[in-house]
Amino acid sequence: MISLRPRGNSGRPFPAALAFAAAAALLSACAPTGGSASGSTAAGTGLAADGCTAAPDKPVSLVVGARAGSQRPAVAAGVQDLLSAAVQNQQSVQVFRVDGQPSRALKISPVIKGKNESQRKQEIASAVQQVAQAVSGLGPKKPEADDLTALSEAGKLTGDGGTVVLMDSGLSTTGTISFRDSAMFDADPGELANFLAAKHLLPELKNKAVFLAGLGLTADPQPALDGSLQKKVVALWQAVAAKAGATCTAVLPLPDRRQDTVKTDLPVSKVDVPAAPVFRPCGTTVLRDSGPVGFLPNTARLRDEKGAHDTLQTLVSQLAGGQKVTLTGNTATFGSPADSVTLSKQRAETVKALLVKAGIAADRITTVGAGQNGPGRVRDIGPDGTLDPVAAAQNRSVVVELSCG
Repeated sequence: MISLRPRGNSGRPFPAALAFAAAAALLSACAPTGGSASGSTAAGTGLAADGCTAAPDKPVSLVVGARAGSQRPAVAAGVQDLLSAAVQNQQSVQVFRVDGQPSRALKISPVIKGKNESQRKQEIASAVQQVAQAVSGLGPKKPEADDLTALSEAGKLTGDGGTVVLMDSGLSTTGTISFRDSAMFDADPGELANFLAAKHLLPELKNKAVFLAGLGLTADPQPALDGSLQKKVVALWQAVAAKAGATCTAVLPLPDRRQDTVKTDLPVSKVDVPAAPVFRPCGTTVLRDSGPVGFLPNTARLRDEKGAHDTLQTLVSQLAGGQKVTLTGNTATFGSPADSVTLSKQRAETVKALLVKAGIAADRITTVGAGQNGPGRVRDIGPDGTLDPVAAAQNRSVVVELSCG
């Protein structure tokens, strides 16, 4: 019979003979419909997705966001196979909760003692069932959600060469990474990772494979994120994991189960979803660099020219009244001031070119390159000289000012 040494508040281990039949049903209920996630494979030997492979003979830790605003956690099919492989190889499996004060909810250290294949299969099923029940029944102990600290706890307690799976929306609401400031959506992922490194706040993920499941998928009362915002959340956590020394990172796409919410009385602050820019007949609108009218790093080339064109169509409609428009480019405090002025001017000229292409007379459009000294800036350099990625993102913009005078 298998020997499970559980820690945390996991309860007692399950007798293998009683657990075998129930395990398959429970895992089926926890798994997303449609089988394995696209792009991932697993066959009882590990997990592989997007070129990232989890070792089947190393420890596994699940970081689970069983909290308000995130969809009820489910163990993806590939992760189930990884758990089975880890147990078969007598590797520890742990579950960590994502809440306002993350903690370990379960640790099992399986020892396989079966004398034949049937007994060993029953023992493995019993262990995997215990993990699946811990995930499906997990709830928060503290309000809010701190994914960074949860990853740090998992990283510290997961053995070298192991795998960490983050199963959460990724919308942290407390700690260093907090989306309660919606400007976090604007932060450059690489700059944010560098900021964490400079402050010694990165999780310990060196020599560990990191898989991300369910990032950007929310549940009531948290408003849904569109595809663009979901990609930003994924990119942020991928950058953090990579900077933290992960051997590889991969995304396990899950179906959006919007109505499948976590039931809890412990609150999590609602994250405000950034609104689309609104152009008024007379007034000022800030086009953040992270929005549809955004640029490739350190260039005046648009990331998505079609998206920028579609966004600016509303401005074109407003300019039908004959107003004049001033476009002011702004940058973060990065590089030389002179280069920043040049780049900000070039970006304003890029926006002007789109407006001219849409039929607005060039002589009605004035462009200005304000560089690092534009109006309405926020301080983006800390006392120690470190660039604040959230503040820097706010400063990267093209400001549109319509004049009716």
